[in-house]
Amino acid sequence: MDTTSLLQAIYKAFREKRLADTISHLADDFSLVVHLPDDALPGGDRPRSKAEAALLFQGFINDYDFLAYDQGPIIVTGDHATSQPQIRYRHKKTGKVIETRLNHTWHVRTARHEHSTNTTTLHTYRRS
Repeated sequence: MDTTSLLQAIYKAFREKRLADTISHLADDFSLVVHLPDDALPGGDRPRSKAEAALLFQGFINDYDFLAYDQGPIIVTGDHATSQPQIRYRHKKTGKVIETRLNHTWHVRTARHEHSTNTTTLHTYRRS
C-alpha cells in the first residue's frame, strides 16, 4: 500500500470511529506530537507513543460527535506527507462545537510505515 492510500485508510477509520483499525495502520514506534497549549491538552506538545495516541484518540471518540472530518488532499514528497483536515466536533455533554483546520505532517521511512510521526498543529481554533 502506498503512503497516500495508507493515510486515507487511517483517516477513514478514525472518521468512522474505528479505533482498532486506525491503530492497526500505525507503526509500533509511531509517535504523535500535538502542538496545543497545556490548558487545551494536558502535556502540551510532548511526543506521545502509539499507546498514548490510542488513548487520546479514544477520548475524542468517547467525548465528541464528529460532525465533519475532511482530511483534504494528501501531499506526499519523499518521506514526508501533509494534509490539512477540516474538523467540526460537538462535545457530547456540553454541546459545544469545536471547528478548526489542522495541519498534519507525517514522517515515514517507507510506505509500510516502519516509523511514522504525526505532528498536528491547529491553524484556527473556535469553540461555539
